[in-house]
Amino acid sequence: MEGLPANASPPMEGQPLPDAFYTFDMVQERLVEAVIMLWRLPDREKGWLRGVAKDGPWDQIMPECPDDADADGRQSMPGLTQVEIAEMEEALGWMAYVPDRDRRLVGLAIVQLARGGREISWRRLLGPMGLTLGTDGLRMRYGRAINAICVGVTGGNPRANVSMP
Repeated sequence: MEGLPANASPPMEGQPLPDAFYTFDMVQERLVEAVIMLWRLPDREKGWLRGVAKDGPWDQIMPECPDDADADGRQSMPGLTQVEIAEMEEALGWMAYVPDRDRRLVGLAIVQLARGGREISWRRLLGPMGLTLGTDGLRMRYGRAINAICVGVTGGNPRANVSMP
């Protein structure tokens, strides 16, 4: 099994995987969680307008809303813990293993999943990627990019993968 240390045997069904082993689904799930955590970060501009800008006309332009709700009246999400921030930064750091040309593709696809999509709509990504054809190509590029993260995080060399450009 690729990614395991040379002296380790592949895990049997039902046994936990080693800490350093990441599958495609595990990486994708961690990236989705990282995007959701990004959305939970506080809005610094709104905080500034509420706090510092009270002495100007901003308090008359911006309607007052309770601290626990956003301007639309929806309840805001709780802040992040230090552990969650560390996990988010670790997962976002994995994007360094993705070739530059595929980072936007991975970001767009992960956002679709983070918004609750059960699967990625490759056709909807054609426009933002500047393409009119090539849904299978996008899907394969995404797969290679996530695989590069799996290999890189596990300790391999993602550039040594034959299918990488």
